[in-house]
Amino acid sequence: MKFAGDYGIPIDQIKREAFFNIGGPNGFMRWGIYIFMFIAFFYLAYTIVKRVLIWRQGKGELRTDYPEKRIWMVIKYVILQAKILREKYAGIMHASLFFGFAVLFVITLTIMIEEDLTALFFHFHFIHGNFYLIMSLVADFFGLVVLIGLGMAIYRRYITKPTRLDTKGTDTFALMFILLIVLTGFLSEALRIAITGFPEFEVWSPVGYALALPLSLMSEGAMRVLHFGSWWIHMLAAFVFIGLVASDKLGHIAVSSLNVYFGNLNNENDKAKFRVPIIDPAVFEVAESFGVSKVEEYTWKQLMDSDACTRCGRCQDNCPAWLTEKPLSPKKLVNDIKANMDERIPQLMLAEDPSSVETTPLIDGSVQSDEFWACTNCGACMEACPVLIEHVPKMIDMRRYKVLMEGDMAPELQTTFTNLESNFNPYGFAFAARGDWLTAVEDLKIKTLAEDPEVDYLYFVGSAASYDKRNQKVAIAFCRIMQKAGIKVGILGPEEADSGDAALRGGNEYLFHALVTQNLETFKAYGVKKIVCTCPHDYNAIKKEYKDFAKVGPASDGGKLEYDFEVFHHSEIIAGLIKDGRIKIKDSYNDTVTYHDSCFLGRYNNIYDQPRYILNSIPGVKFVEMSRNHDKSFCCGAGGARMFIEEHIGTRINQFRTKDAVASGATTICTACPFCMTMLSDGPTELGIENIKTFDIAEMVYNAMEK
Repeated sequence: MKFAGDYGIPIDQIKREAFFNIGGPNGFMRWGIYIFMFIAFFYLAYTIVKRVLIWRQGKGELRTDYPEKRIWMVIKYVILQAKILREKYAGIMHASLFFGFAVLFVITLTIMIEEDLTALFFHFHFIHGNFYLIMSLVADFFGLVVLIGLGMAIYRRYITKPTRLDTKGTDTFALMFILLIVLTGFLSEALRIAITGFPEFEVWSPVGYALALPLSLMSEGAMRVLHFGSWWIHMLAAFVFIGLVASDKLGHIAVSSLNVYFGNLNNENDKAKFRVPIIDPAVFEVAESFGVSKVEEYTWKQLMDSDACTRCGRCQDNCPAWLTEKPLSPKKLVNDIKANMDERIPQLMLAEDPSSVETTPLIDGSVQSDEFWACTNCGACMEACPVLIEHVPKMIDMRRYKVLMEGDMAPELQTTFTNLESNFNPYGFAFAARGDWLTAVEDLKIKTLAEDPEVDYLYFVGSAASYDKRNQKVAIAFCRIMQKAGIKVGILGPEEADSGDAALRGGNEYLFHALVTQNLETFKAYGVKKIVCTCPHDYNAIKKEYKDFAKVGPASDGGKLEYDFEVFHHSEIIAGLIKDGRIKIKDSYNDTVTYHDSCFLGRYNNIYDQPRYILNSIPGVKFVEMSRNHDKSFCCGAGGARMFIEEHIGTRINQFRTKDAVASGATTICTACPFCMTMLSDGPTELGIENIKTFDIAEMVYNAMEK
């Protein structure tokens, strides 16, 4: 292909005729386009305003701060497709459609700028010569890219049919409609080339040029009639597409982009990622209801989430509850909330007395209790969602209503809450015995802060390591590592209360507030500056939700609470000690080891590398990954207060995860969480597997290090 200067004709003639075959640039048809454009944009505005009015019926929530960060999220997740491209086939498919259409839109906008602005008002034309040639080539190339994406989408949705996709009529319409736009675009281009006698420079439109060859066998009259029809079908379809950008399946183009812009900025920061929104304690004094039982009790952003869902099913594909035959599908839950919203809120908006509106109940109507109680809070759904929908907080809000307003929960959870209230631990053991595990180990020189408050770190032992004998071994190993490294740690003993993670995520917000207040006041009394946890659930709660609560929660004396300390997980501390040479790994561990990423350590806090660094520092360890690892790790089943609720439906999640470990070829499972330790120790026993052991990262280091 030659450039413009090589064709032997004036460069300003290397272009296409505007409004070719439909009346020219000054014909009536041109002005008719403006009418259709106005209708399309009017309908688009109407649908967006209609949805905004529905969302505004939800509670208020600040999501307009830090616009520069929000614009970056749109660039990252919408334009650069950061999460979508994590899946190879679906990612390439969606990227082909997105980038192809985006480029075609820019080209159409460029033509519109010339014809309806520079040429119309200033008689200035710029689409000619090399600019026209390159633009033609780019348009044809990205038109093909869109067709490839459409082909992949059709093959996936109608041939391979992955179970996570529930194809509806709107899905078929969207694909066929986009196909119509692209095909009529190519057809109109090809007919124009054929009618104008195949100008040599039009080879820069290779698809159109190739299609023009067989079409040229028709008479010119027939080609003109066909071109006229094809051009108008293409144009009208494009305007209909614009009008539907905020409706049904095509609506995700606009609404999902808005949802990303108004996304949770906390989730972009490991220090705040996936933290649970805290109920202001002042609300308990005045509110008549807690949690969510009616859809309008969600925030406006949570309602927008429901409209933003594209039903791609990535959340469902990564949900441990769904994959073990539980009734929870995060995708279904979000869409059931949307259905309830679309049924109820328009009636509320028209009703003189909102209390008289009777619609399908949200809980045990649109959404069943078994669904949101099945959630382990693992965060896999939110990690996978390409449009930043927040599923877990919605379910915690429904749990809050059931627990705080109806007292309706599993009997085991009721017992757990009673134990937390009376003895500050979920097991029901005496709080005075919380430090007994330490006194039974004579060679550990660890004291309570009441005995010696001058320490490098407060070791927040947590309820599991305080009372569970298996996890006490982890606490002892960690303390011995710290002692060997010359780091002085202390514990609170009987003064330590449970972190409250199970209370918070189990829906008992009031109990969580009481436990947080007690612990924060104790930290302040001893001037604690650094806290280390062996439990990721404690680590996450103290690091995130405690900090939020300290901003709004009153102290027991009515004063202000303080949050003036750092929080660490023991894997971070141990990895640092090995790197600094403060502990020496001496003995070999001749075994094949796999590491299980705790959800609250990995997805919630992005701690993936430190445990693996530790394992790879131990001589003899043959480290292997499970098929699901890092941010796609599979939950052990104990999060979201599920540690204290028996599984009665489907396959036990810990057994499912144990099979992952066995499939890796490992004979040792390494964890960094007491809940994971329990679940993955029980898994092999329940499955009758005898040749696999489970250890915490601290135990493996202590067993291998120089004593």
